Amino acid sequence: MNLNEIKHKVNLVAAIAAVGALIAFIGTVSAFTEFSGQIGWLDLIVFGLLVVCGIQNMRPTIDKRTAILNVVVGVFAIVITAFNYMRIADFVNAQSFMDVGIGIWLSFFGTILYTIFSISDLLFKIKK
Repeated sequence: MNLNEIKHKVNLVAAIAAVGALIAFIGTVSAFTEFSGQIGWLDLIVFGLLVVCGIQNMRPTIDKRTAILNVVVGVFAIVITAFNYMRIADFVNAQSFMDVGIGIWLSFFGTILYTIFSISDLLFKIKK
């Protein structure tokens, strides 16, 4: 199997976005275990669904509506992560960036990665 056969079976941009969603989920689970009570079960469910959405979008398609939905969900995930950061920072009375733990930063990185690559996928589909 060569690269030309692979690129038609897997949307590589969406695969990178799915990796970002997985990183965000791992970060949310880490923050959930480190700061119990500050990250809710609903947050875990939302980021778990983000991973499922990212994996499901790895199939090549030209549907623009799905790509738009991915961008909206990515922005929504960034907003949720920002609210989680503020809750954790208030809880620990943070004096520096690392007082909130590594989990929330993984969530930020993953959601931003997911959103950037979802935007890239959307722009590609709009050009087609």
